[in-house]
Formats: sequence, structure tokens, C-alpha cells
Amino acid sequence: MKKLNFNTKFAGAMLIAALLILASCNKALDTIPTPAGTPTISSTGNIAATIAANPDDSLFYRMLVRSTLLPLLADSSKRFTINAVNNAGMKIFINAATGGAVPLAAPNAVFSGFISNSLPIASAAGIVQYNIVGQLLPTSVIPTRFPNVPYATQIQLDPVNTPFLRMTTTFSKSSSGNISYVNNIPSFGQNDQIASNGIIHHTYTVAAPPTQLLSNVIAAKTNLSYFRQALIRADSGQVANTTVSFGYLMGFGVLNQTVIAPSDAAFQTFIFTVVFGKALQAGATPAQANALATNAVAAGPAFLMTNNVSTQQVRGIIAYHILASNFTGSYAPNIRVFSVNVPTAPALVKTLINGSAAAHPGVRAVATFTGPVATSVTFTGFSALLGGAPFSDTPANVIDKDNHGVNGVLHIIDRVLVPLPL
Repeated sequence: MKKLNFNTKFAGAMLIAALLILASCNKALDTIPTPAGTPTISSTGNIAATIAANPDDSLFYRMLVRSTLLPLLADSSKRFTINAVNNAGMKIFINAATGGAVPLAAPNAVFSGFISNSLPIASAAGIVQYNIVGQLLPTSVIPTRFPNVPYATQIQLDPVNTPFLRMTTTFSKSSSGNISYVNNIPSFGQNDQIASNGIIHHTYTVAAPPTQLLSNVIAAKTNLSYFRQALIRADSGQVANTTVSFGYLMGFGVLNQTVIAPSDAAFQTFIFTVVFGKALQAGATPAQANALATNAVAAGPAFLMTNNVSTQQVRGIIAYHILASNFTGSYAPNIRVFSVNVPTAPALVKTLINGSAAAHPGVRAVATFTGPVATSVTFTGFSALLGGAPFSDTPANVIDKDNHGVNGVLHIIDRVLVPLPL
């Protein structure tokens, strides 16, 4: 294949340095907000007893029994916030978990029997632990700001070596403040129930803990072969198993990151457009440019490993598709943004590009909601593919949202975002 350099302007030092800000990745876990204070709590029943006394929580109570964690939730010396689920929400969860084998219309006794006899104890315990936060969080203190807020759950990520390191869950509220969420699941029914040792909220269905790292989530997606190849190329020359390696970050379990990965079709369109445009600039006829661009796309993901594009250029593309914040004083991948956290008014969000170019405006994000659900989410790159005014490119649509991993959340988009004019 004839060599056709992308020759992009974003191949400078900003792309090499974009991840150097990650020397201390545990910093992401220090972003827990100021404690909520101590709400007045009930002098009567504890959390376990309060849930047991609610007939509409009978299936969730059955899962508490199965988890063997009832004594913890009955401990009057502790203070917890727990996300409970009413019977309708538990039925939705079990119906999905069984692939429909337990139909939604089945009697409560069938669901109860499944929980007691078929749901593994370890699974029940993991779900319950993930929905317990070791502090009091009334709805009034859950912020509406973007992004959401991580809180430590009862799941220990490394109980032997670092027992205080916990998996986090996130709480947020809509910009109007009238809908609250746990991750991307809206609250439902009774919230702010006060027990003698804590607060009980209810979610629409079960907020289940993630079980795979982002590296595994990405590997399982059949439409991310270009993105996987780009990760490999971007890490060329980097020190393996360190925080300057994108591949390492995808498999590093204690991060809270957000990756917006372009699909294969998005990469193909990007490659064709850039190669076609550069060929015309170099004096090729439209027919010649079309042939060169077609060949570039035909090469598949391997094109990203050729000398038609530099490692720095690919590294810059990847850096621009990982959201970041500077909560800890330097830009790091420490925000877990679900679709419901994206504002309804266009907002600029920083990326890892800002690690060495702090003034870069980032990407523009906006969501459209139907009720409590984000039905449309778009991200727009700073520049158009072949020049143009800032943020004038066609927005990238999220086509596969809220893929939840232990160390972050993955969204798949239908366009490659461009940080600077090509």
C-alpha cells in the first residue's frame, strides 16, 4: 500500500504525555465527597427488621437471608445506606437473570424459591454488599453535578493485601433534582426510609456489581477490532504494565474511568475520509484518492499498525476517547459517566488529552431523556475531520451504552472524535 501519512496536527508532545499524570492511580479513590452529616434516624427497627416488615420487600428480604448478611444489617453499632428493591423490581432482575425461565407473571413463591434454592449464596452476597454504603446518604445530599459521585461499597477488591480498598458504586441526581440514580438505575418507590442504623432507598431493579474489567468487556465486543488494534499501536514503545500503557489501564482494577470507543464502522469512515482528503491535497485525482482510501479501509485494523499513521497519532486518538478530571490536581481517568449522568444541555468534558494540554476544551456531551432514561447520548469532537469551526463535526451517537466494568464504563460511538483540525 502506498504510504499516506495522516499528518495530523495533534501528533505533538501532548499525545505522548497524556497518561503521565497517572503515577498514583489510587488517587481516583480519594474523590469521595464530604460526608453527608448525620440525619436523624429512627429509634425503632434496624435495616434488616424494617425491610422484613415491608410486604413489598419480601423478595429482597429473601435475598438478604440468602446472602447471610442479615446480622450486619441488624447491627445497631453500624451506620449504612442500602439500595433495596421492591418485589416488582426483583422480578425484573430474576426474569432477566434466568433468561426468561422465571416469567414475570409467576407467583411470588416461584421467585422466592429461585432466590432460596438456585441463586448462589456468593452471588446474593455480592449483590447485597454492592448495594450497601458505609455512611448515611439521604437523597437530599446526593449532588446533581456532573459527573456523578463514587462511594465505597462493602465489596473488598483485595481483601488480603488492601482490605480497605473497596469497589465503588455511584450516586447521582438529574439536573432537575427530581430523579436519583444508582449507576444508571433510577430510584423507584420509597426512598429515605429511616431505620435505627441507617437509610433505605429503593431502586427500579437490582444494581448488580460488575464482574469484568474493561479489558475483558472491550475484548468481547465484536465491533471494536479497530479500537483494540489502536490500543496495541498506542502502547508501542511504552513501558508495559505501567500507567503510561492504555492496555494496562483497561485492566487496572481500581480505576473509575469512562471510555467512549469508536466502532469498527466509525474507524473505517475516519480512515477513508482522512486518506481521501490527504490524497487530494497531495495532487491525486478524485478517482485515485478514492482508490487509495478504499485500499486503506480494505486493510482492516492492520492499517493502524502501518507507517501510514504514527504511534503518536494513534495514541492521541485513544487519549481523546477517555474522559478525565483533575479532582486530584492533575488530569486522570477518574470519572465513571453513565448515560444518565450526561447533561441535557451541551457540556464540555475533559479527556486525557488535557494531561499535557490543560487548556484543550475536551469533548462536548449532551443527552436526551425520555422519563428517567437517556434515550440519546452524543459526543462531539473539537474539530471536524477536514478542518472547520470548533465542534462543527457531526456528533457521534452512542450506539451501545453503559457497559459496566469493575474499573469503569464503556460506551461505543459511531464516529471517531477529532481533538484538533486534521
